[in-house]
Amino acid sequence: MATLLRLSILAALAWAAWFVAAQTGDGSLAVEIVDSGSGLRVPAMVCITSLEDRKWRVPPDGRASPPYTTSRDFYDPAPWKPGEPGPVRLTNGEYNNNDIRSYVYEGSSAYPFWQEPAAYFVSQPFSIRLPAGRWRLAVARGLEYRPVFEELDIRAGQQVTRKVRLARWVDMGRSGWYSGDDHVHYPRTKPEHNQLLLTWAQAEDVHVVNVLRMGDLKATYFEQAAYGPPGRFQHGDYLLAAGQEDPRTGIGEQGHTIALNITSPVRDTSQYHLYDFMFDGVHQQGGLTGYAHKSWALEDQRRRRPGGRATWDSTINVVRGRIDFFEVMQFRRLGLEDYYDFLNLGFRLTASAGSDVPWGNTMGEVRVYVHAGRELSADAWFSAFKHGRTFVTNGPMIELTVNGRMPGDSLKVRRNDDVRIQARAWAPPEIGAPQRLEAVAQGRVIRSVEAADVSRDELKLEFSVRASSGQWIAARATSRNGAAAHTSPVYVLVDGETFQDREETRRLAQKRLEILEYVKDRLQDPAFAAEYGPGEAARLRERIEEARAWYEKAAR
Repeated sequence: MATLLRLSILAALAWAAWFVAAQTGDGSLAVEIVDSGSGLRVPAMVCITSLEDRKWRVPPDGRASPPYTTSRDFYDPAPWKPGEPGPVRLTNGEYNNNDIRSYVYEGSSAYPFWQEPAAYFVSQPFSIRLPAGRWRLAVARGLEYRPVFEELDIRAGQQVTRKVRLARWVDMGRSGWYSGDDHVHYPRTKPEHNQLLLTWAQAEDVHVVNVLRMGDLKATYFEQAAYGPPGRFQHGDYLLAAGQEDPRTGIGEQGHTIALNITSPVRDTSQYHLYDFMFDGVHQQGGLTGYAHKSWALEDQRRRRPGGRATWDSTINVVRGRIDFFEVMQFRRLGLEDYYDFLNLGFRLTASAGSDVPWGNTMGEVRVYVHAGRELSADAWFSAFKHGRTFVTNGPMIELTVNGRMPGDSLKVRRNDDVRIQARAWAPPEIGAPQRLEAVAQGRVIRSVEAADVSRDELKLEFSVRASSGQWIAARATSRNGAAAHTSPVYVLVDGETFQDREETRRLAQKRLEILEYVKDRLQDPAFAAEYGPGEAARLRERIEEARAWYEKAAR
């Protein structure tokens, strides 16, 4: 009966669209999207593109290309009703950061597998009136489903129906891995906001969306109605949680901060440039602290300020025990320099990823997978995240065990014991079949494998090494289409020693001491010092000296 009802609804939509279109010489397309495994309708991301003008169309009227949803539109979004298409986001080509999407893409597509000009979510069957011509229908649902692309002809007076069956190639939730996005900006002050964001999350099949209030010295934006458990909104195994990207000073080279799983915002403009105030306050709440944009900010700031020391705040606060994670993947970039440096200095850091919507194109375009158990809960997800049971990806899935231990775990062994490393990366070509898989210890590749056959969709490593000293071990993969994946490390502790890289410590400590000197010198510049409030510069110098003492001891 339910199946007959669905078919009758789809037929009714198609007939209604055809009847209207037939009067004007247009045609119509009616689409229903289902999960091929369950047979149930599912939200999904869609783009309908004219192959003549290469412009997108949005239901119900596809006779003209509507405007895309700009970054500015997210500050005060237009009302949305369940069943309506979601925001029209550019996913390829044009960029300018203020109105469209981040300049960091440099024109690349959001997802490596998605080359369509735009995307928007749909949550129910729809029909669209289209001028006669040739059209392209693209449908996707995140990384765990195979996308569907079809070209079709629409003739005047013709009604075309399509039932799109989206098939999973993997179900990570069955093995306890749940995807998340640590960095989405959208106000959540009305019920419709939660409904829109949750529908979007379902369409991208991203399970935990951290929606961040954003701040600067002047104001806060993307306000949230509540934080902590009252600020969570969950339906099934999809949930929203409130956090903050604040402080984020006008000194771009200092870096931006993120706090997750907070019970209330932590903000004090009288000490806004002293990030540890926020870090300490969030930790007192049981929340998580980290740095945003680590995937690209280092390179970007160096380009903007040759000779500068980009994202220098982490040099002060990681060694002072304030940081839980780095956002190492964003805008198709995987940035590892700072991440590897601090791991080699002996600090545990979780690898995370975030889209930075609305400067990112769509939530979950990069995502962090967290091993949170068979049933998803916010508390379990954040606990596992803090432990480091994560990997980041924008395409292939990746696994790593070291003597059976997972990312984030510590493994205690005796000197010269054999340590068994197993790693796997896999994805179909439609998503990004892995081309190279590497096992990395202390930032150096210790074993790798490459796919000689372009049709190969899985790579494996399995080997043993002798534990001569403590070390961290991770796995990373790259795909033929430019997608990538990287795990958090397993920490191997030999005879009670740390995993700090003693061969590299002196060089890395000296590198960080030079960064501290750079910041001290900058504080002598009146224009730079004018950014700071009363007493802030002096207190920053105190923090610099505290960090300096750690690096000087490490260098010795």
